[in-house]
Amino acid sequence: MKPSMTIKFLLALTALVALGACSNHDGNEWERLVCEVESVNAGTPLMSVYLSPGDDKEVGTADDEYPIDWVPVLFRARPYSSSMVMPEDGPQTTFTVTSYDLIWHPIGNAPAELTDYNVTRGLTAAIVPVFEDAACQVLIADRVMKEEPWYRALFNTPGSSFTANCELIFYGHESGSSREVAIPTGFMVTFYGVGIVE
Repeated sequence: MKPSMTIKFLLALTALVALGACSNHDGNEWERLVCEVESVNAGTPLMSVYLSPGDDKEVGTADDEYPIDWVPVLFRARPYSSSMVMPEDGPQTTFTVTSYDLIWHPIGNAPAELTDYNVTRGLTAAIVPVFEDAACQVLIADRVMKEEPWYRALFNTPGSSFTANCELIFYGHESGSSREVAIPTGFMVTFYGVGIVE
């Protein structure tokens, strides 16, 4: 091969490698076993309240509740392609969800301090067999958040509320592999001072 052709070949090879490095093949959709979020909170937004008045629907009585907000997350695993044969209980046929990030995105009049409650690498556990569902629960708002002045202000100002997007990114790997992948999802949360928690 002539020197000029060798240089051209090496340049072309370098360009192909660089192109491959820039493409997003690290996402969940490129795995042999794909784990997806089927639903968060059964597909509905979350109503987060400072106080729930209980069965009598009246504030200031003995059955008042001060709830903590958890949401169920349902996962499902499937082969990358419908043409792949992946027997149940075979090697590399389960996906293990190990952790998550929770990132708040305030909307409109929502307080910026909400982002103080972002979570990085919170631990969770769900084992998702191929062709099956598995669930876990994620803590969205605890009493520490709800006792913040900006949250308690909703209780002190009847009829007020604010809304935020809650971005969730789950992390995990298929059985027999240490390669970690990310599974992004999210849902909306509206915050109130008083509301009925079903």
